[in-house]
Amino acid sequence: MTISTFCRFCPRFHLYYNGGILKRRPHTMSLKKLLIILFWIVVVAMPVGASLIAIAQFQPNVEIPMHWNAHGEIDRYGTPWEMFPISLIMSGCNVLLALSYVFSNKLYDLGFVHGISRKATRPFLCGTAIFMVLVWMGIIAFWLQQVIQASS
Repeated sequence: MTISTFCRFCPRFHLYYNGGILKRRPHTMSLKKLLIILFWIVVVAMPVGASLIAIAQFQPNVEIPMHWNAHGEIDRYGTPWEMFPISLIMSGCNVLLALSYVFSNKLYDLGFVHGISRKATRPFLCGTAIFMVLVWMGIIAFWLQQVIQASS
């Protein structure tokens, strides 16, 4: 006989009788949930990791081009570390998307989600997070390419 109940350590665990003794078996996480958690960890960490890898390509205390005007001329120099706060903002956006993913049903019930079905909400949030990471990778690649061009 299995009785499902709640616990303060785990959202759910199962109680079962084995030889007349009530035993507790922890709820095991499904592979799908594990992959979703890994996906969001990677998506949140990717902008910061890419920025740190790009910053590591430069020597310490080097001034590199940070901004180009409409004519393609460099109009501001700075340190590579000036790109790091922007990567934290991108990671913060992905954290907000991850929280929206986790609480999507609650947000839907409260009426905060409009114009999209309940079934399409989570794939849309995942796609948006992937798009944000790809945009950031493109920005980093363009920035590195422009810095290499300007230094040669």
